[in-house]
Amino acid sequence: MIALLLALFLALDARTLWQQGAREEAIAERAKELAAPGAQAELRLELARWELAVHRPEAALGHLAPLGKEADALRGEAHYALAQYEQAAPLLDEASVEHQLMKIDALEALGRLAESDAVLARALAAAQEGDARLWSAEGRRLARVGDSAQAVAAFRKALAQDECAGEAWFGLGRALLAAGRDEEGLQALEHHRKLTPLLDQWDFARRAVDLAPLHAPNLAALGDAERALGRLSRAAELYARAVEFAQGAEQLVPIALRQARLYAEDEHDAQGAIERLEQAAKRAPDARLFVRAGDLALEAKDTARALELFERAQKLRPQDAEIQKRLARAREAK
Repeated sequence: MIALLLALFLALDARTLWQQGAREEAIAERAKELAAPGAQAELRLELARWELAVHRPEAALGHLAPLGKEADALRGEAHYALAQYEQAAPLLDEASVEHQLMKIDALEALGRLAESDAVLARALAAAQEGDARLWSAEGRRLARVGDSAQAVAAFRKALAQDECAGEAWFGLGRALLAAGRDEEGLQALEHHRKLTPLLDQWDFARRAVDLAPLHAPNLAALGDAERALGRLSRAAELYARAVEFAQGAEQLVPIALRQARLYAEDEHDAQGAIERLEQAAKRAPDARLFVRAGDLALEAKDTARALELFERAQKLRPQDAEIQKRLARAREAK
């Protein structure tokens, strides 16, 4: 009984670490707990979920090894991540859209196309709002059987749900070419070519956030990737979270400048950009924040505010020649 209470107490510690974004520490703590007498199967399952969340499928499989069928769905996910499709296919749980997609891909990779198509048909029938990835899979199926026109329609459905679906752009280009619509097909393939490095950047940044979700530079890097993809609302949300969790001026200042750039350049909201720079400056007075806010105020013809902001920057860097030039320009404009 005492061992069980100790295990539960330690489990709370590990979960708290996980919720606080200390994922390496949470995983290490949970791994220690499994060595304690009376450790519960649920702790082992939770550890495996955490390891999968931070892209460690081999470790997850190791911790799932002593368990029975209750671990099969997680085993399937881990095998899929390791491209072990033969082992993954029978274990994946079709009750989950994510697992449906994995199973479709795994069966396709194994050449078991009739089974893959059957899973896809069930997934599309059960989907209430649809999923861009499911429609991309349907486009692949239709292209494979030579129905280029319907494949085009399926890929367009995918892109209507996610305009950054790289697979859909590639499939659309190929289907259009097969349908004899060469110019449109080449345009779609060119769009895919330009999109691919941006999606790679996004995936790299997302994996870093998966590992340290409250680390401000990670959040800002994912914001940069979302901004590059044109998903501005997502980028704005990520920059706001990054600002919230930033530690010290070294992290806060560059993130606030990037956040302001989104508001000023993409949203055409100079006032919103200035406000966020000034909010950041309350936490970390830095000449760069005041200079950028002053530039935006001057561009917006708010000369009095620009002058005030440049003066605040000058107090922090009294010998800075660039700040002195800006001050002179603001005074002339006034």
